Amino acid sequence: MKRIKFLVVVCVLFASTRALAQDSTYISNEYSKAVATYQLAQKFNDQEAIKDALLDLLVLNNSDSTVLRGLAEFYYNNRLYTSSALVALDFLEKYPGNLVATEIVALSYEQLRLYDKAIEYYQPIWLATENINILYQIAYLQYSLKRHTEALNNLQIIDGKVKPEDIVQLNTSSGQIQQVAFKAALLNLRALIAIEQGNNTEAKNLLNQALQLSPEFEAAKNTLDGLNKG
Repeated sequence: MKRIKFLVVVCVLFASTRALAQDSTYISNEYSKAVATYQLAQKFNDQEAIKDALLDLLVLNNSDSTVLRGLAEFYYNNRLYTSSALVALDFLEKYPGNLVATEIVALSYEQLRLYDKAIEYYQPIWLATENINILYQIAYLQYSLKRHTEALNNLQIIDGKVKPEDIVQLNTSSGQIQQVAFKAALLNLRALIAIEQGNNTEAKNLLNQALQLSPEFEAAKNTLDGLNKG
């Protein structure tokens, strides 16, 4: 009986919404109110009110790309990765091929450790932009999934495009951002793959090359220290 009652309530709410949608003045007023609420919530940094205002705006116009993006980014920035993925997927359903929505889906899946799904959404971004940072992220996720051949192939593609002066931003163990030479990052990732393949000697050589390019490269130093102690 509870299930039937719930379905009836949903139908009634849906019918009410359709009736209200016919009143363009009402919709216009409610939209203006939601926009004003959103702006005020941003001013006061009221995260819950920001979310509620975005949801109200989406109810009033569920195809508003700006609102869809804002809500997806809100959920992602607040570490609600399942919600950010779902909103961005809805965004893509309404606007196929939108790169912002595609990236939010990819980032969200990555945070959820659904690396195979993240790669699926990073790949069209790479094909559309040829951004080597995206391809590096794909290669790293492929390494994480032990898809070593694919990762090495992508690292080779990046190696042919990256310049000696190019840098990449990586996270340190403390969560800080560290800038290192892009070529050093490639060498480090190759070293990690070599370790998983049981070739520690090659890994040490690659890590030493990486540290010659970026002496303060924390990840490379830690990995090399671990190999030397082992």
